[in-house]
Amino acid sequence: MTTMMEEILQQPGALADLRKYYESPGAIPHKTLRGLVSHWPPVVIFTGMGASLFAAYPAQAYLTARGIRAIVLETAELLHHHLQMVRRDALVVAISQSGETVEITRLLQRLPKDVRVAAVVNVERSTLARRAGLQLPMMAGRQSSVSTKTYMCSVAVLMYLAFALVSEPHRHLTQVLLHAVRVQERILDRQETVIPPIVEFFDHPPYVALISRGPDLASAMQSALTLKETVRLAAEPISAGQFRHGPIEIVNPTHRYVIFARQSHPDGGPGPRETTAQLMLRLARDIQSHGGRVLLFTDLPFAEIANVRTVRVESLRLGLGTLVDTLVMQLLAHELAVRAGLEPGKFWIAQGVTREE
Repeated sequence: MTTMMEEILQQPGALADLRKYYESPGAIPHKTLRGLVSHWPPVVIFTGMGASLFAAYPAQAYLTARGIRAIVLETAELLHHHLQMVRRDALVVAISQSGETVEITRLLQRLPKDVRVAAVVNVERSTLARRAGLQLPMMAGRQSSVSTKTYMCSVAVLMYLAFALVSEPHRHLTQVLLHAVRVQERILDRQETVIPPIVEFFDHPPYVALISRGPDLASAMQSALTLKETVRLAAEPISAGQFRHGPIEIVNPTHRYVIFARQSHPDGGPGPRETTAQLMLRLARDIQSHGGRVLLFTDLPFAEIANVRTVRVESLRLGLGTLVDTLVMQLLAHELAVRAGLEPGKFWIAQGVTREE
């Protein structure tokens, strides 16, 4: 078994352990959280690189749906071009598995002295963990290959933080995470029957576009990264709206289009509205009508049509569908890499911790 597969299989257990930790009283102390900023509620700036950045989209959607201004901003851009926006009324939430990524450590050096940071970090003695005013452990365990369980755990931690920021009891979030763990376990138990047909449909295309909206942008971004790192595929994440503004012109039968189309729920969660999900299904049909081959993740009814492979997924509230969809994409990427004679999850050029800009 490859290291990447071992870490894929560890994800349900990692999420279950994380849930137990964060549902305990005082896991995110309100007094400490409130003391990080001069104004409440704060402007929230989620920042990280790669998977750490993408994990913030569901939490951002949750907060903005409740009237709290929340921004997801790449650390390199924040460091070099937008640092003046960070003031004492902003809560900087820095996300980094290692806590030693070059952009994060340089950001810590450049932040104004009166700005304190909440850190979502996996290595608890890292530079980021030591400098943080509030440390929120990922509790993912050792991550040796490409980001799998650290991504999943980051998504969950950031949602617990979002609930704390709006003073919302986390019981509902805990229930959603329990459901996600059970769904993950079922997928892993059935992967030998679920994944091969998807692999055959996907094949090894020269170009992949991964398309979504709202919190599901996390799935598009993270899955594209997984395909690049694991299979060396040219994979482009893009919002559905932007896709119609030009990129749709390159639809081609040799390409693959991965669409994440999830419905909303009556609990008022910040997932895509049903009308938005229907727009995603319409886009799938339009791509298919122009000869494109679509891998469609949806919990909505969708009639089977030629050149569209539908992955029926269970509904997850709070915009947390990424906890299921990215698992399927990890398994797809792993199998594609094996069939291509690659070692899944092995970095050939980059390293697990990027130390140079």
